[in-house]
Amino acid sequence: MNLPAKRQVETYLGPLFDPLYLFYLLVDDIKSWRYFPKWISSFRSGLSLLDEAKPWIPFSAATWLEHYLQPNMKVFEYGAGGSTIFLSERVQEVYSIEHDREWHARVSKVLAQCGVTNCTYQLHEPKPIGGTFSAVDDPQVSRFIYDDYYPGTTLDEYVGAIDVHPDHTFDLVLVDGRVRTECIRHALSKIRSGGYLMLDNSNNTDTAEIVHKLRTYSHTEFRGIAPGWPPARWTNTVWKISA
Repeated sequence: MNLPAKRQVETYLGPLFDPLYLFYLLVDDIKSWRYFPKWISSFRSGLSLLDEAKPWIPFSAATWLEHYLQPNMKVFEYGAGGSTIFLSERVQEVYSIEHDREWHARVSKVLAQCGVTNCTYQLHEPKPIGGTFSAVDDPQVSRFIYDDYYPGTTLDEYVGAIDVHPDHTFDLVLVDGRVRTECIRHALSKIRSGGYLMLDNSNNTDTAEIVHKLRTYSHTEFRGIAPGWPPARWTNTVWKISA
């Protein structure tokens, strides 16, 4: 369905457009039909993606991971969850970084319940920046990695957690947490030649600049429905990192 036709549908349906959006989406995105049963089941009560060890990314991106991951691989991820268990079940080593204390405790509990022993799971909370600053562009603040969601703090430790690893260590780095642009900048040299960088929500405006810079690498874009989320075209991109 082309853009003018889509706008005509919205105009004619008016307030009925939202309830009919799922049908509209699946007509416009035929590839999502194959994941429709999984999408429906993801809303069953009493279940969570963490408990089911499922990554919160488009179904098509998760399918790619299932085919790519091998038992001898090493993976690093920014932002933990069901993906952490999913990855740990498929590769040799997983290094996962989380910024939220409560979520870190919850994921840690599930990792222990699942008997996961090949995952190094670290908590790096936002740290207060000393002094009082009125704006992020203050010269004193500019040297810190700043997140608007946590004013007056820095995520330097969170982002730099990957720096302790030698270059060309990881077969995959999954970026699905805070300050994603900075995470990518630190991660690129840590990915082996032929390995992959995966960025979830890669169509977000806050990562547009780094996504543009990554255009020199071959990539695959996954767009479609995702588990546990209202019908919408979720975007995830994976880049093959060459030397």
